[in-house]
Amino acid sequence: MAIKRKGNLTKEKILHFAKNAFYQNGYHATQLKSIAALADLSLGNLNYYFKKKDDLVEEIYRQFFTDIYHFIKKSAVIDPLEQFCLFQFMVYTIVLTDEHNKRFYCEIIQDKSNYRVMHGLMREKYHEMLDALGHSPEHLDFEIILLAEFGTRREIFLNFFAGDLHLTLDQLVYYLIRNTCKNLEVPPSVFENLMTFSHHFIAEKDFSHLKFLA
Repeated sequence: MAIKRKGNLTKEKILHFAKNAFYQNGYHATQLKSIAALADLSLGNLNYYFKKKDDLVEEIYRQFFTDIYHFIKKSAVIDPLEQFCLFQFMVYTIVLTDEHNKRFYCEIIQDKSNYRVMHGLMREKYHEMLDALGHSPEHLDFEIILLAEFGTRREIFLNFFAGDLHLTLDQLVYYLIRNTCKNLEVPPSVFENLMTFSHHFIAEKDFSHLKFLA
């Protein structure tokens, strides 16, 4: 038990220094050996927990998403569609209103589809939304929905970061959520209610303690 606890502490220590390094220097300029040095570990010791940078990225995303969903559920929001809409607003508010977070996110998007990082984390949420809507797609149909979701999302962000889409943060999230609702066949009236609910929630709640990197 003590060994496991020590291992968890080491893992969290690595993540702490990785987040700070990614925040200060971005994804591309940060190397595993520099994170190991900051954490006062050998590279081999770090590799025991995280074999590559993308393993760190996935764990950072997992913790970030879990913290946001926990906050939403603590606020007594139980409907999966409402949870997902709030999740979108909170994620992109936190990420895109801080230039360091934004740079890191942009570099991840440019290098790879977020599908590769996020799909394992978000599959359960899409299943919950489809269940709430009374939809039970076949396995292949579900996979296509996920690919369409993350593929479109990546292209929107690539154009947004390149300056080809002149959108405010609110407009960006609006179109992202609208695309999700279309893919999941959410009725337009339900979509509008979701947006109204989300705006009221975001205006009333303080979630400044939730962090992406630092």
